[in-house]
Amino acid sequence: MSFRKTAAAAAVLFAFLCCAAPVSAEENMRTVNITVDTSKDRKPISPYIYGTNAGLMNSDTLMRSVRAGGNRYTAYNWENNASNAGSDWKNSSDGYFPQRVSEEVRDKPGCVALELADVCARKDAYSLMTLQLAGYAAADMKGSVKENEAAPSGRWNKIELVKGSDFTLTPDLNDGTVYMDEYVNYLVQTLGDSQNGGIRGYSLDNEPALWSGTHSLVHPEKVTCAEIIEKSVTMSKAVKAIDPGAEIFGPALFGYYAFLNFSDAPDWRDIRKGNKQYKWFIDYYLDEMKKAEDECGTRLLDVLDVHFYTEAKGACGERYCAHYDDPACVYNKLNATRSLWDDTYKEDSWITDTGAKFLPILPALKKSVDNFYPGTKIAVTEYDFQGSGDVTGAIMEADALGIFAQNEVYCANLFAGEAQYQLAAIDLYTNYDGSGNGFGDTLVSCVSDDIETSTAYASIYGSDTDTITLVVTNKAFGEKTTADIRLDGEYSSVRLYGINNTEAKVLDLADGGSAVKLNGDSITLEMEPRTVSLLVISKESPVSVQNEEAEITDTPEEAAANENSFPLPLMIGIAAAVIICAGMVLAVILRRKNRM
Repeated sequence: MSFRKTAAAAAVLFAFLCCAAPVSAEENMRTVNITVDTSKDRKPISPYIYGTNAGLMNSDTLMRSVRAGGNRYTAYNWENNASNAGSDWKNSSDGYFPQRVSEEVRDKPGCVALELADVCARKDAYSLMTLQLAGYAAADMKGSVKENEAAPSGRWNKIELVKGSDFTLTPDLNDGTVYMDEYVNYLVQTLGDSQNGGIRGYSLDNEPALWSGTHSLVHPEKVTCAEIIEKSVTMSKAVKAIDPGAEIFGPALFGYYAFLNFSDAPDWRDIRKGNKQYKWFIDYYLDEMKKAEDECGTRLLDVLDVHFYTEAKGACGERYCAHYDDPACVYNKLNATRSLWDDTYKEDSWITDTGAKFLPILPALKKSVDNFYPGTKIAVTEYDFQGSGDVTGAIMEADALGIFAQNEVYCANLFAGEAQYQLAAIDLYTNYDGSGNGFGDTLVSCVSDDIETSTAYASIYGSDTDTITLVVTNKAFGEKTTADIRLDGEYSSVRLYGINNTEAKVLDLADGGSAVKLNGDSITLEMEPRTVSLLVISKESPVSVQNEEAEITDTPEEAAANENSFPLPLMIGIAAAVIICAGMVLAVILRRKNRM
């Protein structure tokens, strides 16, 4: 082929590449339809669902409730602030709590409760404190307790729920006994009562069905159903006598096995034989607490308190799978929240292998409450769907919070050592703009037609429909998702906030740029893979803002690349042109050389 023909062919190729139509992003994009109706299914949202346990309370997150609870609290001695780790750490009795509170309260009785009250006052959060029911508290801070020093011994102080004599604000450290009603009185006298700056709620210890394992030196035998009822009633009466407005949470069950039969408690089968109306332990506990109320005339259980850690396996077959780079495992994890509410979902776990009669769990709990102790609220004071270091964690947390609101949960408290992305999701609901603005206080109807890809939750403030806050998740692993959102009114502005895999924080994306298109009563939202978005939709005219980011992207590198990139066909065309020019120059040089 001659030089001119070669150059002509190259020129045609160059023109084709430069003019080729770009590949439409929509061809690889899912679509989900979301319908918001502010007039339907209105429910008040308890702010206390946006809570954590005390280990996370000093983070910058604006949580709305804090629970001081866990294994460490079962053998806590409020008089000298010693506690015992139980099986979590060598049965060590030590100064774990004083080391973790401020100097102002470190040497005072009940330092953990004083610290809790202080943090909650600053954050305007609900305070929930654990009371000790297992029988013994750490007497000292001398380290590990040996098997032959199990209670009763000099390493332990006996716990009495009721003192039976006058209270003191300076507890006797040498009488070998710790009084729980005296503890409550001390807190009321020091902080105020539950309605005036004091502790708002009291938990009837922690996970009693596990005491024979977690605290075998304190309570080596399995707890019976009768024992936990007797102690719950006694402690609750004592609290209500001192602080009638304080709320009682119980029985802080650890999980599904405890819900079923109190971890096969020694007396459960006999109870069940004579009471076929009890389908599981939850029914029995509620009924017994209601009977106790009827006898004394005072409500003795305000909040049914359970813990829920997902048992769902990843596609790999592992419980607590952490394969966040595996689409199948991530899919399983992102759907695990459905065991809270969705009766069409079946998780892969030992629970479903054995029947899963009481999944989804929240409707089952509500049914028991309605049947046996109407008016009792529901709390999930420990839970963790995991993912602290991956945006998957934020998606699961955002979904769980929406589910708690939808199912009218009263209080929920994340329990995790590391929780960066989960905390970001809590902030998305409570403090998305850094100024304390958050999700509304009234849930409204919001329906997604594809919950495996995208879940959505909408709210308003009171009965005012001028502003809607809408949380939308994109669970798709590698695909963008377009949300076509239909509203029940005309709106004039929208502002976008979100969380992605770049950093565990809420991003202010201003008006959303090309990612958000508002047209009166409809919005088109383009979501990057695995992201959480919050839209503030208003009838007011938009405020002029400088938008530095058009959409929620996957990584900083990708964002930078997109900012500085040219359309793909143009880049190919330019590259082709460079190659052609180089070829032409080379050809000219060769022709000249051949002529020499």
